[in-house]
Amino acid sequence: MNGKKLRNKMLLLCMPGFFGFFIFYLFPFFKSVRYAFVKDSFHDDFVGFRNFVESFKNEFFRLALRNTAIFSFLGVLLLLTSSFFLSYGIATILKKSVFFKKLFLLPMFLPTISVIYAWKILFDKTSFLLGANREGGFLAAIPIYLLFLWKNSGMNILLFTAAFARLPESVLEAAELEGARGLYRLWHIIVPLSSPTIFFVGILSFVNSMKIFKESYLFFETGYPPRAVYTIQYYMNNHFQKLNYQKLSCASLVVALFVGIILFLIYRMENKVMRSLDI
Repeated sequence: MNGKKLRNKMLLLCMPGFFGFFIFYLFPFFKSVRYAFVKDSFHDDFVGFRNFVESFKNEFFRLALRNTAIFSFLGVLLLLTSSFFLSYGIATILKKSVFFKKLFLLPMFLPTISVIYAWKILFDKTSFLLGANREGGFLAAIPIYLLFLWKNSGMNILLFTAAFARLPESVLEAAELEGARGLYRLWHIIVPLSSPTIFFVGILSFVNSMKIFKESYLFFETGYPPRAVYTIQYYMNNHFQKLNYQKLSCASLVVALFVGIILFLIYRMENKVMRSLDI
């Protein structure tokens, strides 16, 4: 099969996915954009950027944006670091242990409601950790951070372990002969060679950080959790329940812009690193 036929067949196979993505994601998103620039749901009077200005004047909108940015940065950084070193340990110490690889994937297959029930028992709301910080202290967000790390580390570990297994043995042996060991070998040889996987796992982790709302909402059982946990998803969900589509649409556009900028920066960084490594 020549290249043109293979490309046409791949495009044909991808068409159902593209069609579903357009119908269920892109079309509703662009249709909702109109609400961000009109007076309300019953009046189509164009008001420009007034809804955005009012949103940014809202204390809870600014709080939600700040918490979302903090969680996306700190949570993803912790997830990447822990997954990378756990994978490195598995790849070097437990090379043939399939059991540990499957064990880390277990959280992905557990029902969310059962996980939240166990999490509530583990972090009893009458304990100091939550009870003393329910008004907004950062300690109140620790269960959500730990849940995010526990739930998403499995796939990252699997991807990192696979990347370590594909590292060229000749390069690693040459580095060891030259005296490159320990952290020097890890930082100057393994990390650069694994950089494509690191960037891919980073994007995957960032996307998963935007999907933690379901677990957080079930854990706190309210649309108004402690201030440190109040993210943009809570803000959007609350305005959706109030049928305030103007605020909801403004928030969705801001989030889309935020996600687009982050992914663009990651893409540019990846290209820069790839060019420097000549990969």
